[in-house]
Amino acid sequence: MSENTVNAVRPEELADFCMKCADEKMATDIIRLDVGENSSVADFYVVCTANSEPQMRAVAGFVERQVRDVYGKRPLSENGESMSGWILIDFGSVLVHVMTAEVRDRYNLEGLWGEKPDANVLKKLTGQQK
Repeated sequence: MSENTVNAVRPEELADFCMKCADEKMATDIIRLDVGENSSVADFYVVCTANSEPQMRAVAGFVERQVRDVYGKRPLSENGESMSGWILIDFGSVLVHVMTAEVRDRYNLEGLWGEKPDANVLKKLTGQQK
């Protein structure tokens, strides 16, 4: 199989695969946000919750390995650390967010990137609302 064939996975297929991988490592509240129309960065966000730092590392590592093994695709970057409560894996068209419950609640990506961004979430993130 050529390199182009291996990396030619559709974004929604990759997002669904990342969700399945996160589920295998017992992440919770796993969702896929279609942000393509509102973002120039990615087509989909996969957001999931991990209950501990070791679980965050396990989920992130497993997603990366499985995507590499199945699709031959490596992340463009990985940002954050388990100590921060948020690890971001950038596969280009798909961004995987592995977060603790506290960090996920604080940044509320679902409210920010859902069907219509929530004005209260935008205010909270920009510091206009406490």
